[in-house]
Amino acid sequence: MRFNSPELVQASLAGDLAEVKRLVESGADVNSQDKHGIGPLLCFTPGIMAYLLAQGADPNSQTNEGGAPVLSGVAYMGATECVRLLLEAGADPNTTRDPTGESALHACLSKPANAPHEAVRYLLKYGADPNHRTIPGVKTAAFWRDVRTRGETPLHRAAAFASAEVVQWLLEAGADKTMRDANGDSPQSWASWHWREKSLIDFLDPGS
Repeated sequence: MRFNSPELVQASLAGDLAEVKRLVESGADVNSQDKHGIGPLLCFTPGIMAYLLAQGADPNSQTNEGGAPVLSGVAYMGATECVRLLLEAGADPNTTRDPTGESALHACLSKPANAPHEAVRYLLKYGADPNHRTIPGVKTAAFWRDVRTRGETPLHRAAAFASAEVVQWLLEAGADKTMRDANGDSPQSWASWHWREKSLIDFLDPGS
């Protein structure tokens, strides 16, 4: 009989593989939750994640604090190898966070251009929708300040924060640069607000 083990969640987050194995072998449920609803797959140590998945951890049922899919949580932190492991284990790349509607693509495109965005490549490979919109007007924790979603696509965020290479990946995967957010602004508009390089702004011209 498996038992819920908040200690397993703590050991996983701490990167303690030996303790994770000890707890699982003693009967801890690999889909345990702590008091915040966080599961042990919300970790940033590939060896631990691979072990938990091999023991039957469900990549589609576990969440991070606030109820976001665990895939979005590791994508937000740029844990590329963990993103890969979750996707290979069957994580749905298009599961979204309630109530914002943010996808894992939105999550990993919420930081500046010099941040690692290799996770985007894996998400697109496994079928992430580059044209999925957020739900407008909902407060999001993605930016660590008072920001609300605008019905933007991942390309809008990439235009503001990602490298030109990542923008190209999205376009090659079918991202539509003519799509506008709830305020009528295009990805090019977002690039302009953030003073991106002229070549990127021109590249995102919705009329070209």
